[in-house]
Amino acid sequence: MKVVSSLDEFAPEYPAPVVTIGNFDGVHLGHQNLMRDLCTRAANLTGTPIVLTFNPHPLQVLAPNNAPLQIQTLAQKLAVIEALGIPLIIIVPFDMQLAQTSARDFAARVLWEKLHPKEIYVGPNFAFGHRRQGSFNLLKELGEEKGFWVGKIHQVQFRGNRVSSTAIRQALVSGQVGLARRLLGRPFALSGSIIPGRGLGTKLGIPTTNLKSLNELIPRRGVYVTTIDIDGIKHPGVTNIGFRPTIDRESVASLSIETHMLDFNDDVYGKNVSLEFLIRLRDERGFAGVNDLVAQIRRDIMNARRYFRWLKRMNKT
Repeated sequence: MKVVSSLDEFAPEYPAPVVTIGNFDGVHLGHQNLMRDLCTRAANLTGTPIVLTFNPHPLQVLAPNNAPLQIQTLAQKLAVIEALGIPLIIIVPFDMQLAQTSARDFAARVLWEKLHPKEIYVGPNFAFGHRRQGSFNLLKELGEEKGFWVGKIHQVQFRGNRVSSTAIRQALVSGQVGLARRLLGRPFALSGSIIPGRGLGTKLGIPTTNLKSLNELIPRRGVYVTTIDIDGIKHPGVTNIGFRPTIDRESVASLSIETHMLDFNDDVYGKNVSLEFLIRLRDERGFAGVNDLVAQIRRDIMNARRYFRWLKRMNKT
């Protein structure tokens, strides 16, 4: 997949552009449905499926205090889009100049004059231009004027509710990583690197790796069954997100993301990893003493092993 950061870099070797436009935070089931349809339509036209997105998120420029925490890093987003078969993604830098561009000017001068699309497909709540005044109908009118088709992709639902980035954020903030997994079509993942910790897990006989995450959005504090991808190999584990209330009750602790990997204890400091969240086991809580904490962690590990055995049986059926 080729990634360009300006429409001026768009080259004519991409014939008959079939384009979709949006933020695509999370690249959830709805986004995936849209992009698969985009690829199918482009193949029928012997054209090129193209994703046009923005960075940073518009609200991070227009109203930083109200901007949603992003579900993915940009690198994670690009990787998922590439896996869907998209050969070209255009990342338009979002700034105040672009924010003040009228919807009609954006459609005519940016979309039409730069891309000359054959077709454009957008999601059910698509809006664009200054103060989001541009609508599907405006884009459709311009398409009729210039000679390109504009289509709307219908929403994807899960259990009667629309799949959306907002719903996924709400699920993660409340710790419902299983629900987030279903809406994303894959486990939610934190990307980052393994950093040295204080060695407390090792002293307790339960060594952990500490993740320095690149993601904005971190799931709710608690204990989760996870897998951690190191050098392309996924290792099962148990992850605690929190402030270690039993260990650090006398000090002000920073949020930590600590994973105990089952049956694996190699030195992985400095490694870039992906931590995937499968299910939530419990809230983080304080214990009367270290012995009680260790006993609970061992129960968490036992429950995680039970889950992975169940998962293995399910994958065989």
